[in-house]
Amino acid sequence: MQFATILYTLSMFLLCAFAAPLNARQETVSNVQCTSKTPLDFHTSNVALLQICGGIAGTIEKCQGRPTSTVGQSGNVRFTIKPVIPGDQINISKGRWEQGIKAAFAVCGQNIPFTATFTGGAVKGDVNVVYESV
Repeated sequence: MQFATILYTLSMFLLCAFAAPLNARQETVSNVQCTSKTPLDFHTSNVALLQICGGIAGTIEKCQGRPTSTVGQSGNVRFTIKPVIPGDQINISKGRWEQGIKAAFAVCGQNIPFTATFTGGAVKGDVNVVYESV
């Protein structure tokens, strides 16, 4: 009896492990253009990444104050975010921001400068992002 329970549990575990998701994940970035082949400094990029919207480090989970543009800069690394719709307000969450960065890096390579459009991130629509050396 115990063997049957263990076998059933193991088979259910394997079945669940290989099950396909029910919904495909929505693409988070588009219009990705890699603007250099030289990667920017990893640490400086991570600091700049958290400087958008006046700082989204720690417990802050979303861009505060709904700015119409924002810059995150550390040393010679800069992220610039502007809404696709002029005059729209940025309200990007930390999770969406980090997912967008990872998706753009998946196209260009880790810490390779890019321009891209992130899905959502503004009250009325998407945001354009520039990651560059200054």
